[in-house]
Amino acid sequence: MEALELKNDKTKNFFNDRYIWLLLIISLSVRIYLSFFTYVIKNDSVHFIQNARYFASGDFQNALRHDYHPMYSLIMAVLYKVVPNMEMSGTIVSAFFGTLTVIVFYLIGESVFDRKISFVSAIILAFHPYAVRFSADIISDSTYFFFFISALGLGYFAITNRKIILFALTGISSALAYLTRPEGIGVIIIVASFCALKDCSKIKALWREKLVAILILIVSFLLFSMPYLVFIKKETGNWRLTKKKTLTQLTASAISTGQNNDSLVSEDSDKKEEAPDLVESVKVFATLKDDRTIEEGNDNKMEVSGLAASGEVVGIMENNRLAEEDSDKKKNYWRDNIRQITARKSIFRMHLNSILHVIKKYVSTFHPFLFMFLIIGVVNWTRANKKRFFGIYVASTILFYLMILYRLNLTYSANYQYPSRRHLMPLVILAVFCVGLGVYTTGEWIHKKFHNCNFIIGFKELLKSTWSIQLIILIMVIGVLLPKTLKPQRYDKLGIKVAGQWIKEHSHKPFPVFMSSSVRNAYYAGGKYFHIESINSALVEACTKKVDYILLTDREFMEIEKEVLLYVNTKKIALVCKYPSKTPLNRRSVFLYKVLH
Repeated sequence: MEALELKNDKTKNFFNDRYIWLLLIISLSVRIYLSFFTYVIKNDSVHFIQNARYFASGDFQNALRHDYHPMYSLIMAVLYKVVPNMEMSGTIVSAFFGTLTVIVFYLIGESVFDRKISFVSAIILAFHPYAVRFSADIISDSTYFFFFISALGLGYFAITNRKIILFALTGISSALAYLTRPEGIGVIIIVASFCALKDCSKIKALWREKLVAILILIVSFLLFSMPYLVFIKKETGNWRLTKKKTLTQLTASAISTGQNNDSLVSEDSDKKEEAPDLVESVKVFATLKDDRTIEEGNDNKMEVSGLAASGEVVGIMENNRLAEEDSDKKKNYWRDNIRQITARKSIFRMHLNSILHVIKKYVSTFHPFLFMFLIIGVVNWTRANKKRFFGIYVASTILFYLMILYRLNLTYSANYQYPSRRHLMPLVILAVFCVGLGVYTTGEWIHKKFHNCNFIIGFKELLKSTWSIQLIILIMVIGVLLPKTLKPQRYDKLGIKVAGQWIKEHSHKPFPVFMSSSVRNAYYAGGKYFHIESINSALVEACTKKVDYILLTDREFMEIEKEVLLYVNTKKIALVCKYPSKTPLNRRSVFLYKVLH
């Protein structure tokens, strides 16, 4: 009975917590607002919508075959049964899970710190530009944020409270995060590692309990993720975590690249060491041959004196040869060393540039203004013994994922441009705890310094309350974030949508064939899509592939303007739509040409 009453009290406290309701209203309002000012969907949104349509029609085979993990599209398809508009369904799912992420974030912070620190942190997250943007787009990010943060929070409480049910819930949340994005599986590694390492001094007494907890964690994860893993096995023939890249490929490939570079350097240097030796041996044989020729030519003329003279010449030449050989060896030795050092420096520079790129991208995603409060928060966090384990837990998670992103950047930067802000945002969310603590601590410091100052007459009443000062600082932070948070998204790409809708209205074909550099054009046009591989051959390909329309941006148009005008004059293509229609060529211009067959 007491346990039931305690549970009811917690439920009442949850629903009576005014901070939760305030966060709910603010987070949802900001995300709904930005969704109305997101003019064009992302390229990835097209694939999520297509997968959701497969799920909605019952075609699970094709839905699961796509490289993107299925959870977000599956939730979209379920909502589509109630809201029969796929774009709206995707936006609602993103905004819903983006808002829930803020609430879960607040609840975790409330348990670790207190309500006020947690509220300050959650408000900053609610207004963070990229957290809001990803929650207003038809992409899987906000859904992943929710499951990722939930899994990490449950994992922390499972480790500290040592409750089996929490380990099971952590495994389930991790599986849902993995089914949304492949990196969600990392939570299992982090939680299992901390479970094994915590209280190492008591390992003899706790090893059975730890083993059971880790097994429950893994089994609960596999229970929900195994069907998808089995499907990938059937499709690819191998046990893989994703259809994009396996975990081994993502990590080991980068390492092997560095090893291959080192081996190439060593092989090259070995070859260079062998080459001078061959040259020197040729020189020796050539010299000896010349010596023999000289001796034979002089034998008939002067035998005794010739032999003596030739002996002296041979001795001098031999000494010269040995001196030259020694000099060449020294030169080759230093040259090879310099080349090896240069090669190693270039490899080191490559690694350093990769690390700096990831850090720079992380800071810019985080928002540079918030970094000042992050540093203050980290300093104060290290002084609090009760929160130190949570700090180590969060910091280890951030470093774990940053290391993976660094290796990915090192290996695949040329093709995939790792990491994007979408990869880094989950790690930014974790660090926002420190920002909230930094804002809270700054307010406390200002209150201690100035609450008794008589020269601040107008603000004396405000300075009496620590919470008032902290709220003022919080409002200032929001004021800095807000312009970027509420900035309309992809208005400069509105022409893509306009051109696609024009085709849908004016084309007599049910599925017109379309060529452009963005799959979004075909989505809005409702036709078949060909990607422009090379802008220089785009017009030729459009004619040979018998496409109906080709769309060019202003940049593409300027690159091949002469060819376009030639095709127009020879009546191979005709301009049917331009956006904006009444303005001259600018960075937002889009040209739609009909291919005349």
